Amino acid sequence: MRIGRLVLLASAVMFGCAHPRAVEPVPADVAWLHTLDSAQRLAAKTQYASADSMLAMFARNEPGSLGAHEAIFWRGVFLLDPANKGGSRHEAFSAFEGYLSSTDPLPHRTEATVLRHLSRVLDSLSQSRSMDSVPAMHLVVSDDSLKSNARDQEVSGMLKTLQDSLNKTTAELERIKKRLTTTTPGKP
Repeated sequence: MRIGRLVLLASAVMFGCAHPRAVEPVPADVAWLHTLDSAQRLAAKTQYASADSMLAMFARNEPGSLGAHEAIFWRGVFLLDPANKGGSRHEAFSAFEGYLSSTDPLPHRTEATVLRHLSRVLDSLSQSRSMDSVPAMHLVVSDDSLKSNARDQEVSGMLKTLQDSLNKTTAELERIKKRLTTTTPGKP
């Protein structure tokens, strides 16, 4: 009985004093977190080209890692950003396709699917808009010419009003002048 109590006490002490070891992140995970943070900071400062090259380099140096897949996803996000002057909806679509082609569990699979569809729609709208650019340009010119015609009519109306006022003033001055010349000096 005494030995059973000692074993029980020893195991209680051993489990009670045991501290779980903190799982240290794998160096690639730390590097990925640092890369993502840096890329997001660059993108926030609209330095998309630098962010893109940083993500591309990580994906190239760590192929097959979760960070490499995530780098592809974030490249697509930055390429799709309207503030990115060097962005491309077509390249964003390709990035999301590449990300979704992985059979590994991906943390942003749903987001990538939605963004892939969005980039496809935006790209097709852009292409159809470029095909219709001449009529669209005509509408803009037409709209500007209507504004110009309305402005011209307004200015014409103002000029006519001013001319009428000037004519009335001139006629009144002529009457005053005639009166003054017809009046004999010394007679009121």
